[in-house]
Amino acid sequence: MKDSKNKTYRIAILGILTAIIIIQNFVPFLGNIPIPPLNPTIIQITVIIASFVLGTKEGMFVGGVWGVVRMIKAYTLPASPLDLLLFTNPLISLVPRILIGLTAGMTFRFFQKKGKDSLGMAVGAVVGSLTNTVLVLGFIALLFGNEYAAALDVAPANLMSALSVIVATNGIAEAVASAILAPIVSKALLKARRK
Repeated sequence: MKDSKNKTYRIAILGILTAIIIIQNFVPFLGNIPIPPLNPTIIQITVIIASFVLGTKEGMFVGGVWGVVRMIKAYTLPASPLDLLLFTNPLISLVPRILIGLTAGMTFRFFQKKGKDSLGMAVGAVVGSLTNTVLVLGFIALLFGNEYAAALDVAPANLMSALSVIVATNGIAEAVASAILAPIVSKALLKARRK
């Protein structure tokens, strides 16, 4: 009976988090803060929560859903001409989002084995968020460096410096938000499961 309740809980939470990911992608200001040419995001928090509450595989699944929805949105509702160029590529849209669940989940489990759940959630949230930021920007620089440099109005030789500024501003802000919000929501969901 207990296993059945646990399975039902896990399926319900996975469904809710998946629905939240889809809503965050399509409702303005709910998942992204549009500041062209980038869209700083808070959607990674939902993926991180999935990896903490349900497990690394489920976190990767929710991240994969985000990546697929992001690709669909780039084709159907691009926020800028860059969206169609950049986010239709699976290496930019899909891979970093899946790896959020992997890195956040593995980091949390490492600390959890040492009995440091709260610290593990905070560190895991930062690692997961930075995984997304660094990989998305890294793949953009690797695959579309010249085009992205032109969009940022910087010389291609200065692109890495410009991307470093983005990581230092948007990336750090996203990581801090993740470190604060993901543990709060995750702890509440885990507490509800125990009840």
